[in-house]
Amino acid sequence: LAGSVWALAPASPESEDASAPAALDGRNEYALSCAGFAFFTVLPLVSAFPLATLPSILGKRLSRAAAAWTFLASVVSFTLKDAAQRGRIHASTFVTLRKGLAAASAAHLLLVALKLCGADGGFSGLIAFYPAAMSRRKAAAASLVVHALALFAACTPPSKPEDS
Repeated sequence: LAGSVWALAPASPESEDASAPAALDGRNEYALSCAGFAFFTVLPLVSAFPLATLPSILGKRLSRAAAAWTFLASVVSFTLKDAAQRGRIHASTFVTLRKGLAAASAAHLLLVALKLCGADGGFSGLIAFYPAAMSRRKAAAASLVVHALALFAACTPPSKPEDS
């Protein structure tokens, strides 16, 4: 576990330079989404309600079970970060993982957007049906940022290197 957490940090100084090719392969975005998903995996398991209902916005009954999905998303993000670091992000396995992470994050963001636009009564419906989650708006927003970051990273892979 400690090695995995340590591996989230930039491996070399050039990966911190925004203009370096290593910074453009998505490894930093995947590392941040991995850390965010790991945080939201542990959150429902160790905290009390209402904070435990985040990031799933599924209510008390399913919030702790949804931690399994965020754990899976964290593992996939870590795997994709490692693949980007090793230059293997275009291999078929990692393309499939990227598509799965993008689909799951997009579905979550779409669900929240639909709820905000009127499904379940719009924003007032969110407050009525999910008062616990809506009482922690900053944490809910942080959860949406993590999903958006994962979606961005998965949908914007680096360009394929030219074969020589």
